[in-house]
Amino acid sequence: MSTSFRVMAVTALTVLSFQSPAAGQTPSTVESYNLDDLIRLARERNPDLLALRAGRASADAGRRDSGRFQNPELEFVTGEGDPFEGGENKTLREFSVSQTIRNPISRHYRQGALKTLVEAADEGVNFGTLDVDSEVRLHFYRVLFLEERLRLARLNEEALEEVRGLIETRARVGEVKELEAIRLRVEHMRSENEVSEAILELSQHRQHLNTFLGNTLPGDYSLVGELLSDLVVPAVDQLKESLLPRHPLVAQAARQREAARQNLKATQFQWIPDPVVSATSAKELDGDIFKWGFGLQVPLWNQSRAATERERQTLRQTEYQEQGLLLELEAELTLHHNHLLLGRQTLQLFQGGLLEEAEMSMEIAETSYREGEISLVEYLDARRTFQSIQLEYQEALYDWNRELAELNRAVGGGIL
Repeated sequence: MSTSFRVMAVTALTVLSFQSPAAGQTPSTVESYNLDDLIRLARERNPDLLALRAGRASADAGRRDSGRFQNPELEFVTGEGDPFEGGENKTLREFSVSQTIRNPISRHYRQGALKTLVEAADEGVNFGTLDVDSEVRLHFYRVLFLEERLRLARLNEEALEEVRGLIETRARVGEVKELEAIRLRVEHMRSENEVSEAILELSQHRQHLNTFLGNTLPGDYSLVGELLSDLVVPAVDQLKESLLPRHPLVAQAARQREAARQNLKATQFQWIPDPVVSATSAKELDGDIFKWGFGLQVPLWNQSRAATERERQTLRQTEYQEQGLLLELEAELTLHHNHLLLGRQTLQLFQGGLLEEAEMSMEIAETSYREGEISLVEYLDARRTFQSIQLEYQEALYDWNRELAELNRAVGGGIL
């Protein structure tokens, strides 16, 4: 079985699955979605984004939990006492409670570090949202491009079908050679195959988009929108100065560095003893006694030298990671900015007259072929060139929108 036949068979099954309902049934209304609708759905349903939000909530709950006092120590002791001077044995009881209070200076820095990590988690959620928005844009633009590709393929197929019918009629009456009708028939079948391939690829990407949104869209949904053609490219220096410092990943790295600095401070102050407050109520041989006390939990065995060095190296690690992230984002920003500049030149070439010239050339070729002024081979070459230019323009338009979305992601948002 040939590849063309398999593609056409799959397409036929796809078309049959979307046929109109039987008589007596009310056709369902096709739901339309624009880009804002898709972004809203993605923010509500995307599992990765939901996981980031749950992680942020977990970090905040951990911060609140760590701020509470340690559990107090309770002790109850009972027994029998025998006085040295004789007499009856007496029951002795003692109840005591002690509460250790963490070193307030170290505790202050620990709490500050945890709060800063929650803020870093907030920035992680912000970047996750930006990442999801970018993916939705890329899916949206791809589907729009494939829909336009399918439209062009169908127009080409319809034009060839019209010419094919004319030439086959002229071949039957002997006005043209049968070879021309055969060549045109082959070209028409090739255009039908291109339509089938376009339908199949569009169906796959529509499903891909729906899967990314958690399969929340109906099967026959439609998209409302168009590929942008605005050729304004922001200056790269302006992007680096105004938008890049506010990038969620940059802000997250800065907060992680600050949290590491506060953890280092907390470790450096662990040499200060933790206060211990206690109270005791006891029944002894000579009567009831109530005592209270104040003590210190002396860090005699663990002086935190290794822990301090560990936190110092962690701080250095976060500093290097922040520097590397900035360099990586600047490189990514420059790359997509350069791609946009090249894409602008390509689009200006098409919009500056190439599309109009291609359309005029196609009209001349059709008229000339109908009147017998050019051969079939020349006509088919002209149609292929026209179809290629139309498709290349749509690809350039898609590439422009894709690179703009990638640039927006690289600078942390603010462009789209």
